[in-house]
Amino acid sequence: MRRLLAFVLLMAAAAGVAFLLLRTVARTEVTDVFTAPAPVGEVAIETGSGGVAVDAGPDDALTARITRGYAFFAPEVTTTYADGRVVLDTDCPVLGVLTGCSVDFDVIAPAPAGVSATSTAGAVLVSGIAGSTRASSTAGAVTVLRARARDIRASSTAGDVRVESDSAPARVEATTTAGSVTVVVPGGAYRVDASAGAGSVALEGISDTPSATSVIIADATAGNVTIRAR
Repeated sequence: MRRLLAFVLLMAAAAGVAFLLLRTVARTEVTDVFTAPAPVGEVAIETGSGGVAVDAGPDDALTARITRGYAFFAPEVTTTYADGRVVLDTDCPVLGVLTGCSVDFDVIAPAPAGVSATSTAGAVLVSGIAGSTRASSTAGAVTVLRARARDIRASSTAGDVRVESDSAPARVEATTTAGSVTVVVPGGAYRVDASAGAGSVALEGISDTPSATSVIIADATAGNVTIRAR
């Protein structure tokens, strides 16, 4: 009986190794480019497994490099443009998840556009955007750099969250369940609501001003929180 069990376990392990090797050999990467007609005032991007990067461009058009990685089962990508709003979405087949299906977005968007960028398993980066910014990941780091938005929301379930703003925001929300939170803003008066369940909170060059109209909310359930002036 023990020999039979050992044989079954050995065969299962061999099958797993063979599957991984086959998936690696059969993996394909395809990159497409989507260009939206101007003007673009809002963009929403969502991917399951993969990263999202959004950077501010020089005009009011939008260009997206979309890289699909897969073995055997290709992910579907939906690109739509209507009334100045661009939606980029993905759908990996059920079996595609087992074979490493992923979609990465590298987007150049108008600086004033509102941006919503979400990944289930991957990093999210938004840079130079002046419109309302929403960035989130279930399993990955979330970074917002050179922000000029009045309203910034950045969150991760398992990853670090970092927000750096070039201009004083009206509201910043930066939260993570497992990771650290860093918020960097111009000096000034802010109403600060910061907490760290299993870490420390540090305010550097920033003091909590309860009467301030600008708000910073930062929370790390398992990690440190740092809020500092530029």
